[in-house]
Amino acid sequence: MSIPPITPFPSGERSSLGRPFLWQSDAPLPERPQAALNVGAHMWIPNQYACDTIALDDDPELLRARIRDWWGITDDVSARKTVGLLLDGMHSATFEVIAPLVAEATNRSPGHDPEVHREFLAARAAARGESPGYWISHYNALYNLRTAKILRNTVSDRHFPTHIRAWDLGRLPFVVRTCLSSGFLEVDECWPMLFAALDSARSYYANWRQFAHGVVIGRAYWSALTDIGKAGDAAQVAGNWVNALLVRSDSPWRRMPLWPEEEPQRRVP
Repeated sequence: MSIPPITPFPSGERSSLGRPFLWQSDAPLPERPQAALNVGAHMWIPNQYACDTIALDDDPELLRARIRDWWGITDDVSARKTVGLLLDGMHSATFEVIAPLVAEATNRSPGHDPEVHREFLAARAAARGESPGYWISHYNALYNLRTAKILRNTVSDRHFPTHIRAWDLGRLPFVVRTCLSSGFLEVDECWPMLFAALDSARSYYANWRQFAHGVVIGRAYWSALTDIGKAGDAAQVAGNWVNALLVRSDSPWRRMPLWPEEEPQRRVP
């Protein structure tokens, strides 16, 4: 399988590439816990979370306000539900249905017109008791993202993914860590959640570079759902995050690969 190219975005003093990764302990974590935390590593720089601990030093009240405002999480039930949705593919599950249609439309394949696709999605949603508007709006967001050439050509064409599992799995550690320090989750249930995300990431990706590709596309798609005009900036911000992880010597991704060294790298479609 070809690996999508990752080209560093220009970085200045305010770029994520200039911020240090935080490490709290001189003794490294065992491989599996550290790899599980690394699944969410692209969110450690912007939030200044340490890379090698599940605990957070931030004020619990501040964390509760953050997780409520950003995720709508207010208690243990909503915390567990959100984690479950991320493991199931909160955004990727929809993406995986519409991405092949958008690919055919952008390639101008015979019989694959955007209006035909919208009619199909509306009929599909109605038959399943779902909102046609939901599916059409997601289709439009991805179609606009690809046809507007907001992303690099190498990403929008030959290397465009069929799923964005990295975007969902990569946000799970942030939710788990924040909910733990907010008092919504217990530590003995958090590690199984993190390990589940790690195992899922390993089933979809061979290495961090492929995982990074999913993060960038996922964030651009997520932004396009609300404002296509901001999708390019969203992709660039995510690009800064993952490039820091891919090139910096203090990066958790550089210190530990997605797969243990002794295990073969693989990808399950």
